[in-house]
Amino acid sequence: MPVASSKSQIRIALSVVLIVAGALAIFVGWSIPSRFKSMPLSVLAEAGARSGSLADRAALALEDENFGLAAMFLEASHSLGLSGGESVASELPAVEANNAVVFRWGAWDPFLDAALADVPLDAYSTQPGILGVCLSKECRESLGGILENSRDSMVQGLLQTGRLGTYKRLFPVQSVSGRPLEATLLALGLLIQGERLHPSFSRELRREIQSANASGDVGRLEDAYLNVLSLARALDWGQFKALFEKIDSLETLRRLRYGFHRRPADIPIFYTAAIVVDSPSTVLNYLGLYGDDGFDFLKTAGTLGTGAIQLLLEQQMPLDSGESLEKSSRMEVNLTRFSLGKPKLSLSLKYSLFFFGAFFLSWGGSRFTEFYREPSSALLGATQKVFISLASVIVLVILSEPHLASGTLTEGYSFKLVMPVLAQVEGETIIIETEPTASMDPATLLSVSFFFILQVLVFLICLLKVRQIDKGDLDTIIKLKLMENEENLFDSGLYVGIAGTCISLVLQVIGLIEANLLSAYSSNLFGILCVAIVKIRLVRPYKNRLILESQERIAALSGKEIFK
Repeated sequence: MPVASSKSQIRIALSVVLIVAGALAIFVGWSIPSRFKSMPLSVLAEAGARSGSLADRAALALEDENFGLAAMFLEASHSLGLSGGESVASELPAVEANNAVVFRWGAWDPFLDAALADVPLDAYSTQPGILGVCLSKECRESLGGILENSRDSMVQGLLQTGRLGTYKRLFPVQSVSGRPLEATLLALGLLIQGERLHPSFSRELRREIQSANASGDVGRLEDAYLNVLSLARALDWGQFKALFEKIDSLETLRRLRYGFHRRPADIPIFYTAAIVVDSPSTVLNYLGLYGDDGFDFLKTAGTLGTGAIQLLLEQQMPLDSGESLEKSSRMEVNLTRFSLGKPKLSLSLKYSLFFFGAFFLSWGGSRFTEFYREPSSALLGATQKVFISLASVIVLVILSEPHLASGTLTEGYSFKLVMPVLAQVEGETIIIETEPTASMDPATLLSVSFFFILQVLVFLICLLKVRQIDKGDLDTIIKLKLMENEENLFDSGLYVGIAGTCISLVLQVIGLIEANLLSAYSSNLFGILCVAIVKIRLVRPYKNRLILESQERIAALSGKEIFK
């Protein structure tokens, strides 16, 4: 008795240790911020803390004497409700008072200076942006004189396209209403002359200019000019040239114009994000995925710092906005820094801890029930624990990723514009949106995988049970009776499948998960397939063999003669 009691105490103590170790492993794994399908707010805040703020970028732009860029960063900072930038805000009026012309430009430029040296500020157009600088008659004549004497073949080809008569939404330069097109060509010509264009954008634009001059077809080129015209109205020269240095294609230009029209009040956020990541296309790709929600994510990142904007856009993930930034423990801070520095390793560690935690919990819990469970092979027990752990990992991954748990799909931007004929500079733009479609979201894939793993577990349990009966040192008739006794086990795949479907449908009805019939009914389908495979390919052949092997024994017991 003392020996048995001592063994029982050791078993209980070991079970408790396994359960505690499993729970601790899951807790640590849960505490590790992961970047699987969403960006944790804590990681984003850590990235922002290691970088400067938007106000700091405004100060740097002011040091470079790009007053337009400084004003844009400052406006973005103020629109996000951030403090700082007081020195920049106080210096910009002083710059305007000392040099109103350069302040109107947004930044000094040698070609602007050479062309407009004798044009007074009151001769400029009242239109905003660089368009207002290029639109008045005096400015157009002065800028045109500089560019017409350029030896750059691309500049000459650009000016030549203005005289083509095949425009459908703009008017040729020589017509009465040709001022918008001419101002657009002058602004674009200044970028080309000053080598301010991104190399790939410059090559693409050159090909379109050459094609239009050769064929007279200005279709695509006219779209590009309309996009440039739109940006020229929104940006001064300092902002205009800084942005075009990063636009890598005509397609990016088109999508950029859409973004400006879609969210005019958020142009400072849009613009500064494009400058911070040195790639407007990265910002546009992000908004193409997440749309208006993506803008909200960008705003949150902007409040945290420029490093947060860069990380969010580089990873192209939605923000885990449900996480708070309350005071964290030392362990949480260290885990956040570890996740930021080594994202793949931290994700692997997180899911490994989930697996081993679930394994230890299953192992420890099973030891408490050994005294009433029937004996089974070690292989069967290990298989059960492994597959239970895998299923638990899928559940924990879904629960730890808010965008997987909710299953919601964000509506991205389609970046499609329909532009009417432009008789005036202030043309209206009609925006047409289409909702992007996805074949199967990650939440559905994970739920289907979860139900599949459950049915694989059921199949292996049935397989190992048949193997256990077959390997037993028992009479054939006893084996046949044991197989008949396990009919409920062999039907368990169907029970599990129906239960999974019912639970999924109930959770969808009460709104805990997103409605998805595919994930719900996949459980039932896998259950039917599992039972069919078990009964037809496993149980029936084995029972048939047992019946044939035991026919003489059965006949002897029943007193009947066997006819052959």
